[in-house]
Amino acid sequence: MSIKKNYLYNLAYQVLNMALPLITVPYISRVLKPEGVGIYAYTNSIVQYFMLLAMLGIGTYGNKMVAIARDNKKELSRTFFSIFLLQLFFSFISLSLYLVFVFYFFEEYKLIALLQGIALLATVLDCSWFFSGLEDFKKIVTRNIFFKVLSLIAIFIFVKDTSDLTLYTIIMGLSLFLGSMVLWYYVKPHVVPVSISFQSVFSHFKPTIVYFLPQIATQVYFILNKTMLGYLSTTSEVGIYDYADKILKIALAIVTSLGIVMLPRMANTFGKGDLDKANEYIRKSLEFTTLLAIPIMFGLAGVAQEFVPWYMGEEFTLSANVLIILSPAIFLMAWSGVFGTQYLVPLGKMKQYTSTLYVGAIVNLIVNFILIKPYGAIGAAIGTLAAEIAVTLAQMYFVRKDINILKVMPKTLYYLVSGGIMYGVVRWIGLSLGSSIITTILQVAAGVLVYVTIVILFEILLKDGLLMNEIKRRRSRP
Repeated sequence: MSIKKNYLYNLAYQVLNMALPLITVPYISRVLKPEGVGIYAYTNSIVQYFMLLAMLGIGTYGNKMVAIARDNKKELSRTFFSIFLLQLFFSFISLSLYLVFVFYFFEEYKLIALLQGIALLATVLDCSWFFSGLEDFKKIVTRNIFFKVLSLIAIFIFVKDTSDLTLYTIIMGLSLFLGSMVLWYYVKPHVVPVSISFQSVFSHFKPTIVYFLPQIATQVYFILNKTMLGYLSTTSEVGIYDYADKILKIALAIVTSLGIVMLPRMANTFGKGDLDKANEYIRKSLEFTTLLAIPIMFGLAGVAQEFVPWYMGEEFTLSANVLIILSPAIFLMAWSGVFGTQYLVPLGKMKQYTSTLYVGAIVNLIVNFILIKPYGAIGAAIGTLAAEIAVTLAQMYFVRKDINILKVMPKTLYYLVSGGIMYGVVRWIGLSLGSSIITTILQVAAGVLVYVTIVILFEILLKDGLLMNEIKRRRSRP
């Protein structure tokens, strides 16, 4: 399947994966209030650590190994079953540890925390990495569409007031669990029966640890923010941060989808030793993600003040400030996604990749400890942004000799200029009209029109400039 089709499928997958919270935010924010939203986000952040342990880096490692073995059905089958059995082993360990933690160490919100375990059960059966490695994103998307729509309907039917937090937690967990079960129906045509030894299963343990370590660091500044907010501040602050974070992740899905699609392709290209083609992929990816990330970054920052009050409700007004602070992370993660997911990971430079994430994690922890207590969600947002800056700079350092970043700087600069002008127009509309759905629609429409127009003008000027230089060069020849 082509990269373009896979990008569109994975883009749909990423957007749909976040679509449920996006669609339900206006409803749930008013029904559960910041307190209920915060309790869910806080308990969910804790179960995420155990889900991380259950997968043990298999999501990325399995994706890569399936991509390498996919041309040989017997080898593919052996690879898949041995990796999944390892996943199964650690999933049950993780599930047991989580139950012990909930019953003996979780004093508040014990029932909600226990119900969050349904999502952990979904991890036990997760085999989406298999289809990612095959570059078959269509099956993942169709599975997601069905269960996201089903859970969306269930939320509007059953979740009516603050006392329905338990039902909301069950619905969210079941959508993941049933989705993981159904995907197994599509595995059978791709595999054949093979004998798997104990040794072959645990031969994958050490390599998965290499992928597990960077994921620990990633969790620190994606999830620990909510855990630390719940511990150092209030659950209401967790709710305010969580909903800003949800909007950010919807936007990020558009940018990061290309990196997920490109991972198996880059692994396959590097495996064949075609470095020239790999470097060409990297350059095009960097240009494309920059083209998308910059207007999304400026757009989110531009519409936040008018968008949040009508969309989430007045009780979440502070989420607008959090979203503005977080918005530059879109551009930073676009670049780090190319340098990390599309280059360092498929090339096997996991030591360098992991070290960059730990730099970000350390920065995030330090900033969080300093700022969360006095500033709550705002402090957590600053910590996240500081972490992303640290990660991107560290990855740029490691790829500086292999990727010529200067080649994309001219386009990056005029994308930034285009985005800056777009931001000015969007803010003018917002300040003139105030908070309403009409204002947001006009801001988005005007922003897209302004950005696209200016980028096209820059492209024309750039091409004309190159053409004139070529004419001058030919005329100067003897």
